[in-house]
Amino acid sequence: MFRPIKIRQYVNYMAVRGHAPAAVLEGSGIPVDQLTSPSYLVEFTQYQTVVKNLIRLTGNQAIGFDIGRASELTDLGIVGHAMMSAKTARQALELWIGFSNSLVGMMSSLRLDEEPRGGWSLTITDKLPMGFTYNFAVEEILMIATRLGEALTKEPFMPTSLELSYPAPSHHDLYEKYLGCRPHFNNRRSRVVFSAPQLDVRVRGYDEEFNAICLQHCKQIMRQITSDSPVASRVRSLLLAKAHGIPHVDELAAELNMSSRTLRRHLQEEGMTYKGLVHTLRLDLAQQYLKISRLTVKETAFLLGFKDVNAFRRAFKVWTGHTIHEYLDELDT
Repeated sequence: MFRPIKIRQYVNYMAVRGHAPAAVLEGSGIPVDQLTSPSYLVEFTQYQTVVKNLIRLTGNQAIGFDIGRASELTDLGIVGHAMMSAKTARQALELWIGFSNSLVGMMSSLRLDEEPRGGWSLTITDKLPMGFTYNFAVEEILMIATRLGEALTKEPFMPTSLELSYPAPSHHDLYEKYLGCRPHFNNRRSRVVFSAPQLDVRVRGYDEEFNAICLQHCKQIMRQITSDSPVASRVRSLLLAKAHGIPHVDELAAELNMSSRTLRRHLQEEGMTYKGLVHTLRLDLAQQYLKISRLTVKETAFLLGFKDVNAFRRAFKVWTGHTIHEYLDELDT
């Protein structure tokens, strides 16, 4: 779960273009009046619904590019202020990578690597089966990285190569137009490479004292998100990170610094059970894998921790009352 800063940015972006907040949030279950609440948290499925609405309302499959190009550092909240006061572009980028998922709502995982022949790269992976929202997220991230990198350093911040893990979309020409290099699609990963000097460029707004204040605030919010989230939500977040190998309740309770007995009691107070959360999560992910990613049944079973595909088929029938074949047939009708 994460703070709704990104969702708020999307709502504001669309409002300027004549789309009401209610239309942007339709079907997501996100109340408009909660977008400014410091305690309200958004789930991944809600994020997906909002992105789907952005594309539906605008008819623009490349809207991730447009939103990324319109992004400002202030759109990232306290994380943006921490980046603006960082010492170097490297530090600013590390702050973005470290805090943006929970504090801003960036849904993809980012990894910074030094390149053996010089330069550095940013690898973008989906934490969950994101489907069409993954393309949106990658395009938004690419534009944010180049735009905000230039805003921080006052120097051009353009990549030298670009690999993408998905097929070329209908708007493939925009990649070279906006990023200045030819993209290579259908790779095993999504990765953008930059030249070496840019990471060590000093940030123009470097302020050591203010940066320390921003970092302290970021860490405080992270702790608050963890402590204030209902136990069931915290369990679900941990399970999402371990979906391919669901841990025993004792192991997960230890990660939450409590006994399994205490964990079960908290879940019971929230009307949940550990077993029920595991089943619900597996069902949600199974439907996402089969519906959005279109993975095979065998691949889906493996990703959900089933060693036997027939066991997965039986579980799916228990969860939904339908066979996987019946579920897929309904998707195609």
